[in-house]
Amino acid sequence: MKNSLKTSSIVYITAALCFLAFLFCPFRILQFILLSILGILLLSFFYALMLYKKIKIERNVSEVKLSCGETAEISFTIKNFSRLTAHLCYFFDEIPYVYVFEDANQIITSLKGRELKYVTYKIKARERGIYHAGPVKVKTGDPLGLFQIDMEVPADLKIVVRPARIKLTTETQPGFPQGNLKINNPVYEDVTMRRSIREYKNGDEQKRINWRASAKFGALFTNQFENSYNSPFFIFLNIAKEDYELHSRNYNIEKAIEIAASIAEKAIFYRQRCGFSAFAEGYPFLRPTPNSALTILDILSVIKPIDGKCGYDPYMKFKNQLPAGTLFFEIGPKEVEEYFLKLAADKHINTKNIGALKKNGK
Repeated sequence: MKNSLKTSSIVYITAALCFLAFLFCPFRILQFILLSILGILLLSFFYALMLYKKIKIERNVSEVKLSCGETAEISFTIKNFSRLTAHLCYFFDEIPYVYVFEDANQIITSLKGRELKYVTYKIKARERGIYHAGPVKVKTGDPLGLFQIDMEVPADLKIVVRPARIKLTTETQPGFPQGNLKINNPVYEDVTMRRSIREYKNGDEQKRINWRASAKFGALFTNQFENSYNSPFFIFLNIAKEDYELHSRNYNIEKAIEIAASIAEKAIFYRQRCGFSAFAEGYPFLRPTPNSALTILDILSVIKPIDGKCGYDPYMKFKNQLPAGTLFFEIGPKEVEEYFLKLAADKHINTKNIGALKKNGK
């Protein structure tokens, strides 16, 4: 933390002149006025000195995640450890990428002695990426504003802006196998999601018994779990620059990334494992694993296109590395074009009618 207590040169000059005039002035009334001015300056200095290093600020979170176009709330906890009131506190959160975020990152408030206060402001992200806010700069001082306290608190904040959300559905419905999926166990009970309990019946497995509820009610009770649909997702994203038309390249590549992110969010919604690969800068093959869709969304926040063309069939390349029943989604220039055609025709958009669902099952 960097702290400084400063004032303008005018205050120092005024104090010096008043002191000299007081020493040589023969008039008592004028001496009284000069002494009063010196007293005010001295009191203001000690007031600011009592506040110096007594105001502490902390972020309530170290990381914020939101989608492009969404609004997030940034909050601080501020405490005045002094007995004096900080009548005017000015807080400024340093966000270097000002073109990315809308709304104010400046807060003006007051802090009573020993007061703890929560302050917030909102940001609206306009461009995906990973950004860092901080340090937080605080300015306050004495009530007359003669002496200023400047503080700089590191308080770094990581802001992850994921791709924008778009209206897109997949063909899957939780608990209902569709199409020609070949899945060994399409519907099963997910033991991580307990639905309810019921009275014990002969034949119930011992591991399903809810011992806490049984002890509470004096009878055996069995856990019941939610049904889940076992059909992993796999997303392949092609953002090779030369595969896209030059005049709309950047916009269409961003749309391809948004489509991929929407599919990953569907995997989260359906509680499915999700894998990922891309023809882009530096992203290898990721097998479908639990909770991997969140990682994929973070990858899509910073993914960048690559020069050249995608010269292989991604399904043929990856199919033998995927579990049976995997839904294989490919997103590239053709799928983006179909998306815009369906959007222009005001038609329902899903991964099948834009051609993103290439294969399902082995």
